[in-house]
Amino acid sequence: MLFSQGSFAWSQALTAKGASMDEEKKSLLKTLGMVSTMGIAFAVAIAMGVYIGLKLDDWLGTKPWFFFIFLFFGIAAGFRNIFILAGKELRDDGPNKDKRG
Repeated sequence: MLFSQGSFAWSQALTAKGASMDEEKKSLLKTLGMVSTMGIAFAVAIAMGVYIGLKLDDWLGTKPWFFFIFLFFGIAAGFRNIFILAGKELRDDGPNKDKRG
């Protein structure tokens, strides 16, 4: 016999370790994707609020009132987006899955 029983067990252990590392990488990439999605959603909401506020101020001649109003709306919408995305992520993972290690 070319391979002994010990080398077979060793190869299975390496395969199992590789599988757990793949799961760790998959989990890390999923977390990074979620965090980047939250950041982009927050920034886009603020940018849209600022843009709409500036355009309304230019159109109505009310500088800087609509800018500040829609900046506040953009910040509120950004936090709402983060709340929704975080809630969705927690709901998908379930109560028994702790990602903190």
